[in-house]
Amino acid sequence: MFRGLLLLGVGTAGAYYFLDAKKGEKRRKRVEKQIREAIKVGGSAVQDYSRRYKDQAAKLSRAVNESAVQYGQEAKTLASDVVKNGTGWSPSARLVGALGSALAFYGAGRRGPAGTLLRTLSLGLFTRALIASR
Repeated sequence: MFRGLLLLGVGTAGAYYFLDAKKGEKRRKRVEKQIREAIKVGGSAVQDYSRRYKDQAAKLSRAVNESAVQYGQEAKTLASDVVKNGTGWSPSARLVGALGSALAFYGAGRRGPAGTLLRTLSLGLFTRALIASR
């Protein structure tokens, strides 16, 4: 409710500021000029930084790629060991399914990395509950 009233007030003030009969056109042109200048400055800064840090970005990309391949191979080895030997983890399939459901509902309402992590964990718990129920 407060946000709505705040937005309504800001919108009304902005409309009065920019749509004023006497000074509105001059204000609109000035703001448009400032926006164009900001875009121009921002574009040149991006070009400067891209030229300056191109080599470092390539090195970082290669390092991240190598680490991802290494972690992927380790995950593959661990997953194959789990499939061969089992996990040794034996809680009730209902408990695991309930925990997965709770994480799925909680993670669905969260954005960003935390929500992604919670949804991934819930998928893993659902899978574990399905496997344990057989």
